[in-house]
Amino acid sequence: MDGLDLRGTSVAGRLKEARILRGISQLQLAQRMNFSHSLVKKVEQGSRPPSAAFVAGAARVLGIKVSTLYGVRDDEVLDEPSRQSAGIADLRAALDAYDDPQPEGDLLTLDTATARLATASGKVLGQDHVEVLEELPNLLHHLYVLADATGRAGELGRSALHDAYRMSANVAGHFRQADLAAISSERHIQLAPRTGEPLRIAISAYHRSSRYLQHGDYRGGLRRLERARKHVGSGAADRAVSIQLDLRAAILAARAGDPAEADEYLAEARAFADEFQPPPVPYYGVDASMTNIVVHWCARPVENYDGGEAVRRASTVVVDDPRRPERVGHHCIDMARAWMLNGDRGRTLVELNAARKVAPNMTRHHPSVSETVRALAKSERQTNESLAKFARWAGIRL
Repeated sequence: MDGLDLRGTSVAGRLKEARILRGISQLQLAQRMNFSHSLVKKVEQGSRPPSAAFVAGAARVLGIKVSTLYGVRDDEVLDEPSRQSAGIADLRAALDAYDDPQPEGDLLTLDTATARLATASGKVLGQDHVEVLEELPNLLHHLYVLADATGRAGELGRSALHDAYRMSANVAGHFRQADLAAISSERHIQLAPRTGEPLRIAISAYHRSSRYLQHGDYRGGLRRLERARKHVGSGAADRAVSIQLDLRAAILAARAGDPAEADEYLAEARAFADEFQPPPVPYYGVDASMTNIVVHWCARPVENYDGGEAVRRASTVVVDDPRRPERVGHHCIDMARAWMLNGDRGRTLVELNAARKVAPNMTRHHPSVSETVRALAKSERQTNESLAKFARWAGIRL
C-alpha cells in the first residue's frame, strides 16, 4: 500500500482516506496505535493537530510512509533552475564521486578543509543552507583525497569527511532530498569506526536514531542509543555527546508514552550541563547548549498532548538565542501546538508568527505548522485576516 497518491489536502484528510482504503475503523486504528479513540476522531475532523508520534503510529498501522500522510514526496526534486537546484545536482554528483574525486584548485590542507567545515557549520546553525549547499560538493572532493591518506593523517581526514557527510545529510534533508540524506547517513555510519575517534560512533548512532523516530520504533531507538553509550567516555566532549543522546532519548521515551522516563533523561542532561559545563558544540551537529536542553524540556509535554504543562514550563524560561534560530523557531512551533491544545487560539498564532520571524524557511516547511494552522482555521467560525495572511505566506490551503 506504500506509495499511495492520497488526495487529501491535510493529514486529517489523507489519514481518513488511507484508513478507509485499508478497511479499518477509527476505533481499530486507535487501538493498534495505542491512542484514544477520541483523539483519532479529533485528528480526522481537523480540530486537533496530530503530533509526530501520532503520524508515525498511524503510518505504521496503515502500512504507508510518514511522508505520505504529510503529503511530502520522497522523490521531490527542484525543477526550476536556481541556486538550490544547481547545488543539489552538484551534491548528488559529489556523493557519487567518492572513488573518483576531482577536487577543484590546489588540494586543500587538512587545516584549511577543517576551517571551511567549521564556517559551514556556523552557516547551518544560522539557517543559511543555500550557501552551505554550494560549498559542500567541492569540499567533499577534497576530503575524499585527504581521507585516503595513511596513518594518523588519514584518520584525521576521515574525521573531517565524517563531519561533511553528516552536514550533507542535514542539508539534503532540509531541501527534502530524502535519497541524498539517506546516502550521506549511510556513509557517515560506515566511516565512523575508521576515524580513530570512538565518540564518532556514538554521534552517528544519535543521527541513526532519527530513523527510529520517523518509523515509530521508539523502543528500538532507545536501545540503539543505549548501545552507543559504550563509546562515550568522561571527557568534556564526551559529556556534550551524552547530553545530545539524553535529549534524543527523552523524545523517544515521550513518544513511546512514558513521560516520566523522558523527564529523567532531561534531568540527566541538565545535570551534566550544570556540573561539567561541556562545550556546547564540540562536533558539528552536536548541540549540548542550555538552549537546546530547555527547548526539549518544554517540548516533552507537547509530545504527550499536555498543553497545560508545556505552557507552564515555557513560562519559567526565556528561549532567545541568536546563534540558534532553528532551535528558537522550533520552540515557537512547539508552543503554538501547546497553546492550541490549551485552547488559546490567539497565542497559537502569535507563536506561529514568532517562528516565522526567527526561522522562516524551517517554519514554512515544518509539517506540524500546516496541521496547526488547519486546526486553528477549523476552530474559528470564520478565518481571520491574520491567520489567512500566515497561511498564504506558508503556502497552506485553508
